[in-house]
Amino acid sequence: MAPTANLFVSAGRTTTQVNPTQFGHILEDISHSVEGGLCANVVRNGTMKEDDSTPPAHWSLVTSGGSTGAISTDTASPLNAANRSSLRLDIGMNGAGQRVGAANSGFGGIGVRPNTSHSVAFWTRATPGFTGTLTVTLESDTGTVLAAADAGNPTTSWRKITRTLTTGASVPSSNANRFVIAANAHGNGQSVWFTVVQCTIKGTNGIREDLARLLADTGPGFFRIPGGNYLEGNTLPTRFAWKNTVGPVENRPGHQNDAWGYWSTDQFGLLDYLQLAEHAGAEPLLAVFAGYTLNGTAVAQRALEPYIKEALDEIEYAIGGTDTTWGAQRAAHGHPAPFPVRYVEIGNEDIFDQSGSYDRYRFPAFYDRIKARYPHLRIVATAPVTSRPADVLDEHFYDADHAQFALLADRYAPVDRNGPQILIGEYGVLDTSPVNPTGTLGGALAEAAFLTGTVRNADLVIGAAYAPALASLGMRNWPANMIGFDPASSYCSPSYYVLKLFGESAGDHVVPSSLNGADDSVRHVATRTADGTVFITVVNPTPASVPAHIVVTGTAGVAATAKATTLTGAPAARNTIDAPRTVVPLTDIITAGPTFDHTFPASSLVVLQLSTTGPAVPALPGSRTVSLRATTPGFTGHSLRHQSWLGFISPVTASSSNLDKRDATFRVVEGLADDAAYSFESLNYPGHYLRHSLFRVRLDPWLDTSLFAADATFHAVDGNNGEGISLRSHNYSDRFLRHYGGEVWIASMGGPNPYDNPANWPADTTWRLTSPWWRSEVDIASGYHSLRATTSGFTGHSLRHQSWLGFISPVTASSSDLDRKDATFNVVTGLADGSCYSFESRNYPGYYLRHSQFRVRLDKWVDSSLFAADATFCALRGNYGPGVSFRSYNYPTRFLRHYAGEIWIASKGGPNPYDNPAIWPADTTWQVIDPWAP
Repeated sequence: MAPTANLFVSAGRTTTQVNPTQFGHILEDISHSVEGGLCANVVRNGTMKEDDSTPPAHWSLVTSGGSTGAISTDTASPLNAANRSSLRLDIGMNGAGQRVGAANSGFGGIGVRPNTSHSVAFWTRATPGFTGTLTVTLESDTGTVLAAADAGNPTTSWRKITRTLTTGASVPSSNANRFVIAANAHGNGQSVWFTVVQCTIKGTNGIREDLARLLADTGPGFFRIPGGNYLEGNTLPTRFAWKNTVGPVENRPGHQNDAWGYWSTDQFGLLDYLQLAEHAGAEPLLAVFAGYTLNGTAVAQRALEPYIKEALDEIEYAIGGTDTTWGAQRAAHGHPAPFPVRYVEIGNEDIFDQSGSYDRYRFPAFYDRIKARYPHLRIVATAPVTSRPADVLDEHFYDADHAQFALLADRYAPVDRNGPQILIGEYGVLDTSPVNPTGTLGGALAEAAFLTGTVRNADLVIGAAYAPALASLGMRNWPANMIGFDPASSYCSPSYYVLKLFGESAGDHVVPSSLNGADDSVRHVATRTADGTVFITVVNPTPASVPAHIVVTGTAGVAATAKATTLTGAPAARNTIDAPRTVVPLTDIITAGPTFDHTFPASSLVVLQLSTTGPAVPALPGSRTVSLRATTPGFTGHSLRHQSWLGFISPVTASSSNLDKRDATFRVVEGLADDAAYSFESLNYPGHYLRHSLFRVRLDPWLDTSLFAADATFHAVDGNNGEGISLRSHNYSDRFLRHYGGEVWIASMGGPNPYDNPANWPADTTWRLTSPWWRSEVDIASGYHSLRATTSGFTGHSLRHQSWLGFISPVTASSSDLDRKDATFNVVTGLADGSCYSFESRNYPGYYLRHSQFRVRLDKWVDSSLFAADATFCALRGNYGPGVSFRSYNYPTRFLRHYAGEIWIASKGGPNPYDNPAIWPADTTWQVIDPWAP
């Protein structure tokens, strides 16, 4: 099939680093994903507290051979203060060939497999005079014994019994089983009590092995724990109180998981969550309860202190040394080493707090105390905040509409890089089925389209997690889930394979790529590793295949073969517990090279893995203004700036003065001494460049000398601390742009000078390239102006409004008074940002040019942030020759453009006709001229 699309990949240049946390999981106890799922204890209600019922829920009396007895819930003689309830077994008639016991039905049954050993543990006591022994068995629901062990003789005091149950080789895998504790042929008229009953598959550290393995097989970078509504609870007593979840299980009181409607024994606690992440090679993203519950209760400011202390103790438990109170407790619980926590999330979905308490006092109170003790931690907010500079904002996305969800791929390109980074803490397409808890291939492809956008914008989006991760069949709380399971087995949804493929093909860096000639809904992204492996990921949700010609540039060579992994099928197809491989990825070896053809099937996700040779270097946005933000913990709100001609770092925010913003904004230009490197020209002092002199960085006017050129040239390399970029001096190859004591130097890692101090050197020499603090590159005087097109054949046309819409048409001094007024605008300070501009109509004061659905029109001022953003344009040097281009404030990839006489905001290539790249540079470049109607 002849190619109809062209896919270009520039593999020798990188645009942003892919984060080690780019893909991960949220672990929330929803749909019995933990209690009855990840928690490998198959006994349900082993502490006899669920539903406060008698006899205990999920327990039943077992008799045989005519024996008699009864079971009930007893609280008269508790094991301890944490576990006051027990199952009382009253034995009536129990002679030879008889038994009386209690059976537990598990979580929809108990999964049994051949050749499997189970650790049994329970606490028991009996009335005085009880003789004989107990037995524990795994058996079918009809009473066939699959594994049995003698459990010894209880005494009148509580004692712990531990045994092992091992199934034989001939035992079939099944779910229709039960766990039984019984007295055989003895105990007439006596009573036995049981509590904290566990039956766990051995060798799993208390974690269900198949589910843990599936999560780990995606190669997750982070586990968000404990995530979701489970953290908050419906009330303060039912929140995730982490201290009740660590230490010996018999001392854990458990709590009602009223977020999702079932009892949690908390036998899977904070340490288990942390170890689960550790075993998967992921870093824990730790959530702390922040004083808000699902019923709308917000803890008063005066009463918040205990919860802040609880959060600080939780962090100490996770990362504190063994010389700290809670670090020592963690060590006593079997894990001396601290966990590699970098991110702490304050609360969960606090966007639902209608009181405003999150931004007003809860977030700042937690933020201040955590940062004071742990300045290196990055704080995640769960709602937009202005009270403190959150490092990361957690956003959640759910939608039943596949096409709408896929459009989220475009969400992050226009977002300001001077705000917080983004965590997609939860995402998922909700294409439910009454009998299947997992979603369709069509929904998974919409998610894949979204993920291409998160990778492309990895400088902003630090990670994404499908939610919920797990659901027990028949006990689900959410429409669509990633992994389904029953007591004995599990299976993966198409969404799982999408996340796994993205995790396996993330690469280390994003590289530039473009796709032309395909339907707008076809999405793609390209990444590469340091050793030259290139991944090209293409999502084709359409019903037609896309034959494409692929061109890979910027490399010394491309191997003649490549690996193509394809996930495809009917859009409505799902996997099930009985048919788990209906939709699975398949891998082939294909012919490749610097140029080759490949067809992307209908309804597919395809990952092409190529082997290339040759290095790759970061590519900065040439001839555009940027700002540089420090990445050192404690200084992440500081930007590089010049002041009194010297380089410093200082806090710069949206509310900073215009001078501070301009001083922290630089134009990236071709290196004065090496066109493969970069120089940084001051925005407010054109012709002045950042340079070093005696290692101190300063701002100086250009001098036409080779020494000045070398001192003002920097090479962009990957960040020395594993993120962002570092800027290496052109003439001192061991020295990098560094902040030290607030001043900016070029420094080596260890050397004769104080600023060469190796402490924090990797972080101090790593910068995050952000949106410019001063968004306009060109100054335009306030007052009346007109805008004239620069495109050949249209240089006599001016921008005007007509019937409330924007057009270009010929305007001259002899045009009508109305035409000249329609083509005249009062240029004022940007309604959304003082560093940009807005255009007020000459003949309709209070009416402004704005875009709506990308069409530019004239509308009356409405006091809203959306209107202000839509009516604000930033002035940049012309995209074509001399002149000015006007970039949309809220869509930085789109510029004011004339197309077929109409005015739009358009990108250079995109889904719409007015995004046509032909003549785009000229069509988006304007001459600012004297007003037609002064």
